[in-house]
Amino acid sequence: MKLRLILIISTVLFLYQTTSATHKIYIIHGYAGSAFQMNNIYKGLIHEGYTSENYTYPSFKENLDSVGMDLYRKIKEENYDTVSFVTHSMGALVVRSMYQYMDSTDCFPVIYRFVMLAPPNKGCQYADFFSKSPLKALLGPNVSLMRTDSDSYVAKLPLPTCQVGLIIGTAGSKHGFNPFMGDDNDGTVTVKSAVLGIEQDIVTIRSMHILMPRKKKAVKLVLRFMKTGAFSNLGT
Repeated sequence: MKLRLILIISTVLFLYQTTSATHKIYIIHGYAGSAFQMNNIYKGLIHEGYTSENYTYPSFKENLDSVGMDLYRKIKEENYDTVSFVTHSMGALVVRSMYQYMDSTDCFPVIYRFVMLAPPNKGCQYADFFSKSPLKALLGPNVSLMRTDSDSYVAKLPLPTCQVGLIIGTAGSKHGFNPFMGDDNDGTVTVKSAVLGIEQDIVTIRSMHILMPRKKKAVKLVLRFMKTGAFSNLGT
């Protein structure tokens, strides 16, 4: 009888701990973007019952190191059990920059899933051009950080250690939306520059860079990955 009672109590405690675990998804826009641009994804996640925040930051003024630190501090203060991320463009680099401030002794939530939309993980060719342009000062510090050379800031960022889903915009041709980029592309980021090689799943959709977060297909893919850890077969 006592053993049975102990088992019942243990089971109840386990179920309580499991069902009461807290989880939050941070949605992060890219360079020159805004929370409004990510609003369709935010609404989709809220509709599915996820605790979510449409996170914004001054992408023209504050460098990636600083933004990554701000995000790190915010997540620590909010103290959820697990967190996930949905990012567009440079937003992925914000999360990867945040990883610099984490270590094995850190009391930080478990990072569960991470969906990147059109991330310049290996840099952006526009950054190569504008980092040498007279407009450089007007465009803020992050343009130079997103160069494609092997010594660039993005080349040295930590790799995510969670389940990563990658959504890439393409034109479906070897020339992409911008024929001068040398690979299929969304007009801003090429397929090759987006892939890290550690992704759980990768999918392409026909979309230009700036429009991707507002695409219904992109929202469906984000929701599917957050639920299952894969994009499944939703078509292109």
